[in-house]
Amino acid sequence: MTRWASLALAATATMLLAAPASAQMKFATGRQGGSQYPVSVALTQIMQAVPGIGTVSLVPGGGASNIVAVDKGMANLGITLSVSALDGIKGRPPYKTPTKNVVQLFALHGFKLAVVVAKDSSIKTFKDLAGKKVNVAPKGFTITEIADHMFKMANLKVDQRYLAVTAAVEQFKDGHLDALFYSPSDRYAPFIDLAQSRDVRILPIPTDILDKMQADDPSFYKTKFPISPDIYKGISTPVDTLGYPNIIIANKDKVTDAQAYAMTKAVAENMEKVAAVEPDLRHFDLKDMALDVGIPIHPGSMKYFKERGWR
Repeated sequence: MTRWASLALAATATMLLAAPASAQMKFATGRQGGSQYPVSVALTQIMQAVPGIGTVSLVPGGGASNIVAVDKGMANLGITLSVSALDGIKGRPPYKTPTKNVVQLFALHGFKLAVVVAKDSSIKTFKDLAGKKVNVAPKGFTITEIADHMFKMANLKVDQRYLAVTAAVEQFKDGHLDALFYSPSDRYAPFIDLAQSRDVRILPIPTDILDKMQADDPSFYKTKFPISPDIYKGISTPVDTLGYPNIIIANKDKVTDAQAYAMTKAVAENMEKVAAVEPDLRHFDLKDMALDVGIPIHPGSMKYFKERGWR
């Protein structure tokens, strides 16, 4: 299978090694300006208020690089996507060897596979995308690799475009693109804006393709998009799709069971503080913190999940 992402692992690892030695616990975050960074800030503020945790210091990183940093003990914790974490555990590219020390602390909000077309478009089925101009985000994005793989599974040849989502939305509005294939969160601003100015609908992805994708990679989970009929104007009927969440990972040897339990409990009880910086978490179902995406759960977190009846 074509893997989902390849990042500059060595460069980020060097930055992580240079992080302050005084920090009791290091949290590998996403790039500043990205959606993972403010979430990481909010999480560390909650975690370091927990007795026995001490200072939690953010260190620079990126999704795939964070997995290497946590595995090697250069960071105790990190934020990443489930698809990247599973690649690390399996030793699939860009990872040279399987990770041995990475476990999942808890899951956060998901990103859903969605194909958007105009409401009056002649594109009625996934097969109808053949030969059409479909934007799949810039090369190197996770969704670009996923879309490419799904097109191959469906034996579809489409005219793929690689615009950033804001530019793609404008091109779609002007009729220069036939479809948008993206992985929006539940409340995705560019699609909310699009639905305000154009009548659109979500194209269903065939069940057999969704099943094959999940069988190939259990870091995907079955879900629906949109999650609510009042988010995107004119889109009231959800379609079945796959999601993959942001997850918090931990080094199983550098985060004790007691620490994992306490941090997971604290985040669950203070999720509104994280939701204040990430709108997609404002309606987050807390039991989804225990979501199974094919990655081992830290025993401390699992204890909490079982106490809550989530596992």
